[in-house]
Amino acid sequence: MKAITLPVSELRPALAGLGKVISKRSTLAVLGCVRLRRLSSGLVDLTVTDLDRSAACIFSLGDPSEPMTLLVPFADLANIAKSCGNNDIITVEQAGDTAATLRFPVAGQTIEHHCESLPPEQFPLLPEIAGNSIALNDNLRQSLHEAMECASSDPTRLIINGACLDVSNPDAHYVVGTDGRHLFSANSFKLPLAHSILIPEHKFLAWKGFNSDGEWRLKTLPATKEEAPVFELSSDHWRYTSRSVDGIYPNWKQVLPNPCAYQTTICIKPEAVEETIRAVQQLPTTDDMHRLIGLQAVNNELWFMGRSKSDAAWTRIRIHEAGISGPGVTIFLNRNMLVKALRFGLSNIDIIDAISPLRFSLGGRQMIVMPLRAQEEPAAVSTPPPSVPVAEQTQSPPPAAQPQHPNPSMQTTTTSNTPPAQAGTPATATMTGTPETKPALETALAQIESLKSACRESIASLGKLGDTIRQALREQKAGDKDLQSVRSTLRSLQGMKL
Repeated sequence: MKAITLPVSELRPALAGLGKVISKRSTLAVLGCVRLRRLSSGLVDLTVTDLDRSAACIFSLGDPSEPMTLLVPFADLANIAKSCGNNDIITVEQAGDTAATLRFPVAGQTIEHHCESLPPEQFPLLPEIAGNSIALNDNLRQSLHEAMECASSDPTRLIINGACLDVSNPDAHYVVGTDGRHLFSANSFKLPLAHSILIPEHKFLAWKGFNSDGEWRLKTLPATKEEAPVFELSSDHWRYTSRSVDGIYPNWKQVLPNPCAYQTTICIKPEAVEETIRAVQQLPTTDDMHRLIGLQAVNNELWFMGRSKSDAAWTRIRIHEAGISGPGVTIFLNRNMLVKALRFGLSNIDIIDAISPLRFSLGGRQMIVMPLRAQEEPAAVSTPPPSVPVAEQTQSPPPAAQPQHPNPSMQTTTTSNTPPAQAGTPATATMTGTPETKPALETALAQIESLKSACRESIASLGKLGDTIRQALREQKAGDKDLQSVRSTLRSLQGMKL
């Protein structure tokens, strides 16, 4: 009887990666199986799929052997591998047309586990991509990951749910990712691609095992009238194939500010970036989705400001390891986006004014971030605090109560400088303005924002329902195809004459 031997030391990391792609819940039993294929060269190929994407792990058993293919339930194989030692070997062999036997050692004895096995021809495969692959260097792979972190997760906007390899400009190819509130782009690449392609975000692409398995290589298959584009990313032992999104990526370049419009430039020293991130993360901020935080550049000093409530005192941190050129400005943005840009190493900040998009950049990489609105701004700080390595935290009296809105187009108040403090006094700043009743128009705007949030949640739920229906339709089509095959076989049998 032919059998496939699987070393547990090779099988466990393979199952860890395959588990990120295989369907956890499916009406088709074949989508819960892993295809085991032994090649005549001695290589073993383990493949799983969810109809839209597939992952395959390839490792060598050494000696050439007779080719063999069979399907085994992923859950059965994973449970047995967990119970085995790292030096054990699992043997898989076919036991009839609809069953397979898995043998593995337990306490010096060999145990048999019988499980269902479907015919290998029922396993759905994505189209194979011929031709040479394109090498993706480390810089390009890093840019792909950063673009995916900035991509949208809205199921109703699939065209921006990933990183776009934009080759529309033959002189400069870009990696782009956006969710409509911030945008990442990186250039200085030259890829032999005929068409731009979107690489949808997926947890397998961020998995450490795939990223540490050598250089990535890319193959693409253009879209047809019936099928969306297909791409393949491969490494030394892995092959990830997925359908892309058939559509035109938004014209992202039209939202980039004119470089000549920037008025203020802030440069945080690279060695101070990590300390700056830790300092910013310690600032208090609201618990809503906007996570508002302030950035203030005045008198050649850089301050970050945060508060947990609209009527709380501002907490300030001064960043000493930063150079500033241009007029003073105060701007508010989402703290998560600020930390993300600094984590990417984008330590140069260009600002137009308090209501225009700001840019984080370094070399050929940049992130454009839409600002948030704060109705009142803190007064500028003029007296420097005592020297600290990177940042110092101070408190100011509580400002007037004010609403916060995410609309970047709404105008913010301007910063007014306070007179210099006398020598020996601590550096603090106060909010300008007095408590006032919220106008009826602002109340109406707040209600509109609440309704918009409810609508977005409803649209997202409809999108998830649509994905479930599309998955069911794909599985139904696959089942109809199998049924047609059975009917065709029955017709041929009925036409036979004994």
